[in-house]
Formats: sequence, structure tokens, C-alpha cells
Amino acid sequence: MHAEVAPLADGLIGFGAPADPIAPAAPTPHAALPALPSATAALLAEAPDFVASREAVRFAKGLGLAATYGVALGARHGGRSFLLHAAFVPSAIVAVAAVGVPALYIALGLLDAPIDHARIASASARAAARTGLVLAGLAPAAALFVVTSAAPGSAALAASAGLFVAGLIGLRSLRAEVSAALEAAPARMRLLAALTTTGFSLFAVALAARIWTSALPLLGGVR
Repeated sequence: MHAEVAPLADGLIGFGAPADPIAPAAPTPHAALPALPSATAALLAEAPDFVASREAVRFAKGLGLAATYGVALGARHGGRSFLLHAAFVPSAIVAVAAVGVPALYIALGLLDAPIDHARIASASARAAARTGLVLAGLAPAAALFVVTSAAPGSAALAASAGLFVAGLIGLRSLRAEVSAALEAAPARMRLLAALTTTGFSLFAVALAARIWTSALPLLGGVR
């Protein structure tokens, strides 16, 4: 009898405790989410096609960012000075885009440079956006400096330095895009185009400096 019970017991034990337990399933890894572009990257990104409304929005955002630097400069005198500086800091960018950029496009066209109006327009919009970003980044430091400076000349010098640096960065961006567009052009044409963009840069600096020194109260302009 014991011999008959033993196999039955062994069978029950084997049924209740399987020899090869099933391992728990490994968790399914989540798919990596695509990285979203930052606001700065989206503002400066070069699109494969030209859309006038998109470039206009980009240009307007650059002007709005530049206006924050004007607000910072207006903190020295307050009141009406906030509005004057906020309006006239971006006005130089508008003047360069309205007067200088069309002249640059015409001059490059006279050289038969292979660059179209869409490339020039988008390059100038990105240059304005880049200038505005730099000015917005310098705005907190500029506000602190112009408010705490005892001498008006020191505050004016600091304000001018920020405007000069931001303007040069914007011009460098525009010149780089023009050079990239003419990369496949003959060497002589690239040289003439480089001289043309250099002349445009000098004109842009002179025009912006004239506007800022004539209109910004901190720099001795309209009060």
C-alpha cells in the first residue's frame, strides 16, 4: 500500500510545483520621445522653403526682443524714456532692413550673383532675430549698469557697447548666409560679393549709429 501511495504523492507534488517556473516578463521599454526644438532654435532655424508670413513673424519677434533692451536703457530716467528707448532701439534694425538689404540685393544682382530675393529676405529675418536675441540677453545687465552708474557717460558707453556687439553679430549672420549661397560661384564673383557685403556692413553700422545717437535719450538724442 505504501508503494501505491508514494507515486500518487509524487505526482501531486509535481503538479503543484512545476519544475520550470515561468520567469516574469521583462517590462517593455518606452519609446524615446522626440526632442522638441527650443524657442531659440525654432526662431533661428533655416527652413527648406520660403514662406513670407513665417519670415515676417521671425523679423517681428526679433524687433520685440530688441525692444526689451530699449526698456532696460530707459530704466535710467524712467517714465517716457521707457517708451522712447523701446521704440528706437529696434527702429535701427527696421531701417537697415528697409534701406540697406534691398540695396545689397540689387548690388549682388548687378554682379549676376546666384542668390534670389527669398534667400536674402530669410537671411535678413534671421539676422534681425539673432540681433534681438543678443540684445534681450544683454538687457538685464544693461539695466543694472545704467541704473547704478553715477556718470551719464559710463551708462551711455555701456549701452553703446551692447548695441554695437548685437549689431555686429546680426551682420555677421547675414554675411555668412550670403557667402554660403555663393559657395559654388566663381572665385572672382565671391570676392566681389564679399566686398559688396563689407560695404553694406559699413553702411548698416553708420545708419544704425546715426539713428541711435539721434533718437535714444541715453545717448544724447531726443528727450
